[in-house]
Amino acid sequence: MKNNKFNSKWVAMLCGASLFFTACSQNSGETEVASDKEKTEDHSGHNMEAGKSNEMMDLMHENMTAMQEVKMTGNPDVDFANLMATHHEGAIKMAQEEESNGSDTMLVNMAKKSQPKQKEEQDRLRDFAQNNQSATGDTAATMKMMQPMKSMMGNMNHNMAGTTDHHFASLMSMHHQSGIDMVKVYLPQAKAPEIKAMAQKIMDEQQKEKQELDAWLQEHPQ
Repeated sequence: MKNNKFNSKWVAMLCGASLFFTACSQNSGETEVASDKEKTEDHSGHNMEAGKSNEMMDLMHENMTAMQEVKMTGNPDVDFANLMATHHEGAIKMAQEEESNGSDTMLVNMAKKSQPKQKEEQDRLRDFAQNNQSATGDTAATMKMMQPMKSMMGNMNHNMAGTTDHHFASLMSMHHQSGIDMVKVYLPQAKAPEIKAMAQKIMDEQQKEKQELDAWLQEHPQ
């Protein structure tokens, strides 16, 4: 009887120890899961304000997607006309955003002034492209006109902070640079005098505006 009682006590103790270690193991696992979850949900390193407010960045991505969907023909004049018309669409939408939500007088006025001018150029470019669809060629050369936009998107700060004015000045400067670089790729291939002249004019105007935007950014550091 004594042995049986002794054995029963040890069995009870062993069972109790087993339950204790199991509970500890479960608690430890729950703690580790909780810790991992806290790490996953820790947004302290993210600029949440920029993510919520940077409409300009969304418009840039939208414009890049639209440009990638342009059907290339291999005709440098037609492909440039289609790409630059789409590029202008992005600039127009960004200017509308600045006009609606910007507060800097110089930038808002620039945005207002640029819209009708770019809309007129856009219409002319689209008319040319539509009336010259029959001409085709090697798309390898004309596809190079997309590279400046791709490079710009790759170099952008996608977590940009600041006001609508800062977003507009910074991103429109980059957008202009991609347009300038696109013209530089196109001009050696250009054949249609009308589109070649438009391209040169667009480059000159965007270089001037880019200088103004860059100067504004230097005078208004964040």
